[in-house]
Amino acid sequence: MDENYIKTHYIFDKSFRCNEKQAEPPVLANLLSNTVTDGTLKFFRSLEQRFAVPSIKQLDDHFSQVGKYLGSGLKESEARRLFGIYKKYLMCEIDLGSDRKYQANSQDPFKILVLLNRIQNFRRDRLGKKTADGLYGCDVKEREYVLRRSIIITDKTLYGNEKESNLQRLKSGMWGGQEVLIGENAEPYNRYQLKLLLYVKDLSELSERERKLKISEFRKEFFSKEEIQRLKALDDQLAKEKQDIERYRAAEKAIERLKNITQEEKNERINSLQQEFFGKDAEAFRRREAMRKGAEKKGSF
Repeated sequence: MDENYIKTHYIFDKSFRCNEKQAEPPVLANLLSNTVTDGTLKFFRSLEQRFAVPSIKQLDDHFSQVGKYLGSGLKESEARRLFGIYKKYLMCEIDLGSDRKYQANSQDPFKILVLLNRIQNFRRDRLGKKTADGLYGCDVKEREYVLRRSIIITDKTLYGNEKESNLQRLKSGMWGGQEVLIGENAEPYNRYQLKLLLYVKDLSELSERERKLKISEFRKEFFSKEEIQRLKALDDQLAKEKQDIERYRAAEKAIERLKNITQEEKNERINSLQQEFFGKDAEAFRRREAMRKGAEKKGSF
């Protein structure tokens, strides 16, 4: 039920608007509005820390301190209203934290998204939809957007142009004309890396020559001629290093196959071979090889 719903519905779409977040919780005097917001949530979390108690058994003492603090800075009716919301909020947080079915046990973005929806529905049941969405809506919406982007970007069944269309549709559906500051990066190199991720299926179906030409086209979208030349030089360096490693491994295997010498002599020849191929970097290569072989041995059990 949850999974089917989340495939066709947003938790928060473009009709739920978020204002620019404040870095610090609002001061008490600025909480006189009847509308709770993510600023109210920051304030509530600051109360948790300010009047923290060592054990949940001392929760009554915590509530007593919070009540006195609110009463010292607000009118009685306003303090009572805010205190009532705070108590419901904190008990909701405690119950969520202690219920294992609301704890993430997967790195899969779709499963995390389903869990996020389930958690927000729990809050809505406990606090009322208006209060729950007011407190958590902006945070949940941002996390939802990042997760949905990740689902699209990592979908192995889609081609690049399909992913780009889906990302644009997602952005429009969740934010409308609002500026989106999360989940996207304006840096040319990061945009280039994203392009490669989007078109990974396309690139995998090309020949080596076609793949290089397509990557060259992508680079022209994001980089100057000088930057493209530097990337080309890096490509050449990495290709040479890969070729050297392949040649080294072939020579190492040839030594290992020798039957007329002892293992000690084989080790000496392999050390000399490493010195020949990697020079001053030979010792660093040996350390990497030891870690690689150790990991392979561990994985074979």
